[in-house]
Amino acid sequence: MAVTQMTEGSISKQLVLFAIPILISNLFQQLYNTVDTAIVGRFVGANALAAVGTCNLVVVFMIYFFIGLSNGSSIVLSQCFGQNDDEKVFKTVHTTMGLSFISGIILMVVGLLSAETILKWINTPDDVIGYAITYIKIYFFSMIPMMVFNMGTGILRAVGDSKTPLYYLAASGVANIVLDLIFIVQFKFGVMGAALATTIAQTISAVLIMIKLIKSNEIYKLHISKIRIDFEILKKILVIGIPTGLQSVLVCFSNIIVQSKVNLFGLNVMAALSIYYKIEGFIYMPIDAIAMAISNFIGQNIGAKNLERVKKGKKLSMRICVAMTVLIGGLIIFLHTPILKIFTTDEKVIHYGTQFILFIVPLYFIYAMNQILSGVLRGAGQTFVPMIIGLVCMCGLRVGWLVVMIGIVKDVRIIYASYPLTWIFTNIFMSIYYYRGKWMKKSIS
Repeated sequence: MAVTQMTEGSISKQLVLFAIPILISNLFQQLYNTVDTAIVGRFVGANALAAVGTCNLVVVFMIYFFIGLSNGSSIVLSQCFGQNDDEKVFKTVHTTMGLSFISGIILMVVGLLSAETILKWINTPDDVIGYAITYIKIYFFSMIPMMVFNMGTGILRAVGDSKTPLYYLAASGVANIVLDLIFIVQFKFGVMGAALATTIAQTISAVLIMIKLIKSNEIYKLHISKIRIDFEILKKILVIGIPTGLQSVLVCFSNIIVQSKVNLFGLNVMAALSIYYKIEGFIYMPIDAIAMAISNFIGQNIGAKNLERVKKGKKLSMRICVAMTVLIGGLIIFLHTPILKIFTTDEKVIHYGTQFILFIVPLYFIYAMNQILSGVLRGAGQTFVPMIIGLVCMCGLRVGWLVVMIGIVKDVRIIYASYPLTWIFTNIFMSIYYYRGKWMKKSIS
């Protein structure tokens, strides 16, 4: 797949063609994650299902900072590519891959040492924690391949190639499902089988992405012997990536607080939340794809100092994203009962799952708007103020709401309300920052 310049030509065509492979990638990833969850729920039980859901939150919390660094390297690379600076592209690619190995090692070691403590801290029940510890300790061995794949994917997307990561994700996804069936259904390994399947699948995708980068003849070709950290490039990556990573960690931290409060309501609510997150992924997928597309689009055009395309790209991506969110959300609301029954036949779990969907999904378009604004600002390299907004609204407000309100009224609906409440306030402040316009002058200076 050749590189793609997004600094000229049809904006809508470029955004759609770039976003579609990412959307399909997200869809495929969500599909095999859903199959993974459904297999665990059907063949192992509600305790294991709740354990996997809880572990996923803990893992996401720990990896999101480093995913932010991956986004930072991708933005730096897209800006260098927009500037047609081959030397900086070379240095960024090799710094990025060096950073991926360092990040993976740190995550693996820290995760293995602290996972059990975190699970206990978030009030994981006694009948769930044994499953959770087994799952998460195996899962953390996949951290190095996970970071290699994510940062390798960021390199390809920065130069306009969003198709190749799709093919590799599809291969690892098929492997994950097949291994789930072998380890869980055939060998009866339980949650250990689910963790093993995911770890092996992550390794497959990492190997494929490394082969692609090494054998390529394009500008992003990777030379193993030349992988080293260029500290000037690293500084640029960290300036963009640290605020992005911290913002993601803060949002994820607030979700862990949500999980700790959910755990107080028992196994059925925990299982319902695990299922809701899987269903929610199908709404989040197009949002993530379009936000990633606009981020890379903005990065290249900021590098080329083409501000008119920046403004047009934002408007088009916002319209597309909100429309898709409303459409998919409407389908989920209409079909929520049969969708929930794919995962469980427990009437209490279905009851709480229905409440999660009906309280949160109708307002999901607000979250979509936030993500597009964030993607535009991230592509322009302006990540500090969005981090502060995330700290105040997505973390501070959500945690404060839960701590205060659950203390007054122990009602699970307080948890449902915490999501749209924080989206609304985030949208207000992000819009103010965006439309003031000073960030654009900083980006091209």
